[in-house]
Amino acid sequence: MTQRMNLRPQPPGVVAMHVPFPCRRRPSAARSLVPLLLVAALAPPAAAQNAAGKPRSKPAPPAADVKRLDAQMEKVRGEFLRETNELIDAYEEAGQFERARFLLDALHKLDPTNEALRTRIDKLAEQILESTAFEIDIDAAKPWQPVGRLAKDQAFRIAVSGESKFVINGSAGPAGLSEANPAEDLVSGVPLGAVMGVVAPPGGGRGGDKPPKPFVVGASTERRAERDGVLYLKVNVPPGSKVTGKFTAQISGVTLLE
Repeated sequence: MTQRMNLRPQPPGVVAMHVPFPCRRRPSAARSLVPLLLVAALAPPAAAQNAAGKPRSKPAPPAADVKRLDAQMEKVRGEFLRETNELIDAYEEAGQFERARFLLDALHKLDPTNEALRTRIDKLAEQILESTAFEIDIDAAKPWQPVGRLAKDQAFRIAVSGESKFVINGSAGPAGLSEANPAEDLVSGVPLGAVMGVVAPPGGGRGGDKPPKPFVVGASTERRAERDGVLYLKVNVPPGSKVTGKFTAQISGVTLLE
């Protein structure tokens, strides 16, 4: 350990003293730069960091390639439309109108603004109804009478003519006639004495979460089936009524029960 001497002149009367203390070396500038140089050497370049952290995007295809693909798509589309229309024509000639209608609906979904397709679909729907028309009698005194089978969303048409007479034999309280059981009682929402229909599972069961809902037929109706099932028809009169007469129904779009 070394000692420094106090060489500064002292005022008169003051005794100079030697104060020993350790001698500290200051680090050289070269030694201080070593850690910084190591960090700089080991750290990857900024460009490499960006490449590792973010995936490189693929270059956009040339405009010529896009035009070529568009031309190929139009060619495929044209061939598809031509072949599909030929198949639709063949189904119509064979009397397979439902299959033709299925293909037309598929084409219309691809091109919903095509009015020519919409017109052809409507025309084909009329052909389907006319090709399946038949006539049945409805006994006004009988309960629900099965007519034919329907698929969900299938269009059908009913036109009714005839007359019935009925006399209500029974009594009613202040709440009126019972409407609790549509299978037997008077059905609410349907005029008294009107012909009504319902699409229900065979045998008149419930067949699902929702019970079958009767609808007004009246003189005529055209609608779509709300479920798969059998079409039933009946005159809306209270149970126990004395009913005479019959109706004739022209029905289209329904598969007649055997």
